[in-house]
Amino acid sequence: VLSRLKTLGVAGVCVEEYTGDDMAALSPMGARYGAASALGAVDQAVTRDRADVSLPSASPYAKLLTEYLAKKMPGSVVLKSSGAVSILLPGAIDEMSFSAFAPDFEALAFCTRNKVNAIFRPGPCTPANGRDTAAAFEWLFANYPCIRNITAAGMTVPGYPDLQPVAEVMKKHGVTFSSVEFVKQIGDAELTKRAYPDVLSLHSLTRDEIFSKKINRRQMLERFVRAVHERSVRLILVHPFDLQMGDKMETFCDDLGSLKASIGERGYAFGWPNTLPDWNSNLPGALACALVLIFCGWFFCARVGASEDKSPRVAEIAAVLLLSAAAAAAMYKVPLAARLAGGFSGAFFAAEAALTALESYRKPWRGAIGALFIVLAGGLSIASFYGTAAAALRITPFSGVKLILLLPPLLLLLHDLQRRIHPESVPEIIARPAIWGELVVLGVMMLGLLIMVLRSDNVSNVPAAEVAFRDFVERVLLVRPRTKEFMIGYPALVLYWYVIRRGWAAHYREALRITAVLAFCSAADTFCHFHTLLSLSVVRVLNGWWLGLLVGAVLALILHLIARRLGLRDGDKESC
Repeated sequence: VLSRLKTLGVAGVCVEEYTGDDMAALSPMGARYGAASALGAVDQAVTRDRADVSLPSASPYAKLLTEYLAKKMPGSVVLKSSGAVSILLPGAIDEMSFSAFAPDFEALAFCTRNKVNAIFRPGPCTPANGRDTAAAFEWLFANYPCIRNITAAGMTVPGYPDLQPVAEVMKKHGVTFSSVEFVKQIGDAELTKRAYPDVLSLHSLTRDEIFSKKINRRQMLERFVRAVHERSVRLILVHPFDLQMGDKMETFCDDLGSLKASIGERGYAFGWPNTLPDWNSNLPGALACALVLIFCGWFFCARVGASEDKSPRVAEIAAVLLLSAAAAAAMYKVPLAARLAGGFSGAFFAAEAALTALESYRKPWRGAIGALFIVLAGGLSIASFYGTAAAALRITPFSGVKLILLLPPLLLLLHDLQRRIHPESVPEIIARPAIWGELVVLGVMMLGLLIMVLRSDNVSNVPAAEVAFRDFVERVLLVRPRTKEFMIGYPALVLYWYVIRRGWAAHYREALRITAVLAFCSAADTFCHFHTLLSLSVVRVLNGWWLGLLVGAVLALILHLIARRLGLRDGDKESC
């Protein structure tokens, strides 16, 4: 079986650490587990409900488990009798039932004999603190060099909260730590930081997730491929799933074969992965990001003041450059300045791209290309400073995403009210009675913004139907554009171009303008996904751009045909 799986790309196997319940149900290594009273290991010094593990004296695992538990739980007591070894654990039977304390030595021996990489999956053990857990790992790594990776099982990382000794032992032996995508474990983030840069990202699917979200086999395989290709995941944990009856081995091999073909087609080699090289923020990247922030902020002020068409004075150019240099130095040296600058930089270049496109309705293609250039330049500038190895591993998450999504629509609204692009000013809107149509449009827009913010970086809030649609688009375009761009933002931009050229809907154009901004917010957000290859982010933005403009052109054509059918003319007041 192992030889067959190796030909399908398998580079290692998982080795579990058994809990008390596992020991009772499976009796691994010929061990018996239960209360001390039930196993006959009771004397006056032993509590009757104390957990006990008993193995035959002749078992090759008796000595191994005894030595391991002496490191992990020094309070264990070994009792030897004729033909058996009993290990009294320092915990009651109910406590040890969910604590992991016995590595699968049979699996480790198998990996050693067959020279297979092992991913050890230790679970939380309440009697074992961080130093005892580290001592147990030290013993385990020395005896089983086949262990190449630690992937924590359960809800708590072993040794929590004192994880520094665990990280030191792993670094000493060159054992990497895997942070599992979309799984919230207590202590995972801390151990990831302490183990850095010896960290590998890992993707897996649980049985509960598959059945609760009704994920079929094709979607399951596509999720693994997407994790590798789009999020730079280098370990995927695959196991047979209960999705169909029949020969599970053949189904599993078919799945592995499909995975190998799909991942190989994208240019990836199979084998044990290396960790990412350690690269940090740099001063040129800070300067690039600061230039975008200061220039776009200055030009936005010029737009609000209706002076964007004037040639800049030498003093203004010098001020922009000096402020950019000062901002770059602050970003490079002050963490708080770096956190704030990222969000504001993305928000201002997204707003500038949107205004460039919206104000070019007389020459729409020029505006569309100019806005795309601004998005690419701004996105690459953010990636040049914030796209570190730690960010790619999600150790230092980007803190400006919400600002990038929320601030550009507000900036656009401020600009439009100040420049009277909307036919009314704020005092005039407040003074007159509310129009029901405006209230409905405003409510829909606020709801859409709320949904967009709640769903950013949150895969659990995506409906199954949308997941299926996303998978279809990805199969067609290889890199899926973001829905907010090609289905909402860019189509609204094209519709705005159409209605303003026809002189229609003066009071409702603002809704289209604000909706169009979402495309540029989403594109800016794409470049903040530092776990994705930069080239893929560029392709995703390009796909969203051309496909969204195409969808918008189709919608504009439909609207044009309806208008002709109704006999509406340019500037027709009834159509406003």
